[in-house]
Amino acid sequence: MATTRVTGRGPKSPVDEEFLKQLYQGGEMLAQGLLNEARVLLERAHQLQPRNEKGRNLLGLAYFKLGHFDRAAEVYEALVRDNPVDATLRVNLGLVYLKTNALQRAMREFEAATDLQPDHKKAHNYLGLALAQAGEYGRARHHFLQSGNAALAEKMAKAIAGERVPKPSRPALAPSSRRETPPGEGQWGAQFGLDEMPAASAPPPDPSDSEELRFDEEGDADAVEAAPPPPVRPPPAPVPPAPPPPESLLDTAAPELPRRAPAPRPPRDIPLLTDLTPALALAGASPAHRFRLGPGSFSVFVEGELLTRLEGLVAFSGQLEFEPERKRFRGRSTDEPFGDGAGQFTRVSGRGVLFLESPEAHSFLGVDLGDAGVYVREECVFAFEEVVAFENGKMPSTVAPDLALVYLRGQGRVVLAFRGALRSVAVSAEFPVTVPMDHLVGWQGRVTPEVVPLPGAASASSVAVQLSGEGFALITLPVR
Repeated sequence: MATTRVTGRGPKSPVDEEFLKQLYQGGEMLAQGLLNEARVLLERAHQLQPRNEKGRNLLGLAYFKLGHFDRAAEVYEALVRDNPVDATLRVNLGLVYLKTNALQRAMREFEAATDLQPDHKKAHNYLGLALAQAGEYGRARHHFLQSGNAALAEKMAKAIAGERVPKPSRPALAPSSRRETPPGEGQWGAQFGLDEMPAASAPPPDPSDSEELRFDEEGDADAVEAAPPPPVRPPPAPVPPAPPPPESLLDTAAPELPRRAPAPRPPRDIPLLTDLTPALALAGASPAHRFRLGPGSFSVFVEGELLTRLEGLVAFSGQLEFEPERKRFRGRSTDEPFGDGAGQFTRVSGRGVLFLESPEAHSFLGVDLGDAGVYVREECVFAFEEVVAFENGKMPSTVAPDLALVYLRGQGRVVLAFRGALRSVAVSAEFPVTVPMDHLVGWQGRVTPEVVPLPGAASASSVAVQLSGEGFALITLPVR
């Protein structure tokens, strides 16, 4: 959808005039550091023209400066969805994630920015910072060199060589306040340039200008420090043998213990356990292959956070924490559990590997959403990366129970579970598609669903879902 841009040319409606007034004053307040006043004005401008890119960008910046990182993320995620090839917007979104220490999500955005614009030095620099925080000094050094930051590249080289390098403090989650901190002081905000406020004398943004105020252009990162490598400990000193007891304490008359006869060796047709164990190893995921899906099995490498059901969990390794997940509605968490019983979704955090077997003979399918969203029946969603945003909802029906749905969007991977093979049917305005309820997995595109009676069904409870619009219906064998 095209973004509305307001320029200084041509007649303006009263709504346009009011929008420009709120936008101009909000940008002026933002430049002066009057953050709450700027937020109020920019929110009014956003209400008048919610699709205006400049207004959304300034509003996201105001939220960011105030420490409202969830709101800032929502604004910039929407901007990235509308402008997926804008490298600077991806850097802005990555900085929001970096501020909240969501390193995996930040790195994904910075990497996308460098793919879109290989000479974007700030994108390379921020990617290097995120990688350094994650302990990936080799990759961090490469991107620091790409950004022209020789000082940090040298520090990464020292870290790789085993030299101790001070580690930066974690980003504060409290709202930022205006201060006169020099960028070389060593604090996280100064390192990343995230907390630096525009000077009070800075001119307000011109709403007719085509360039947006973007906070990826603020501050410097020269003061960042890499995480220290683990200390090298000297080997323990040998323990001298205990002196023999005096001869007066030796019992020379103690009887000699009888020798135990050696156990018979197993026959050659039975394998040794030490030989058998490696051959029976489960196919586990790894940093290079984060998802391993086979017939009836699923393994995932967790680094950061993952949302998944734990049905069929047979083992996990590493340091992982588990927390029940709640449903989300209109971007906010609710009190209702996401899933029922053993199938409830769990937020898994830390670093390790999950091993699961297929519950109820389901097949697992891993897909990458890219920039597209998809509606999926709740029971068909098994796991997805934390970077994927989700919303829960229901499709009402008067002839059958309401259909629980999950809307998934974002550049991340999703694991679906269902019986049979997944198939798709094109949906068009001219040819709506009707799918029996038991065969429906979900749909993608601009599709409108409606519960309808199943043609030729003897029972009134036999229903189908009619999909109209433009997109695809996702179907499979019965999932119940």
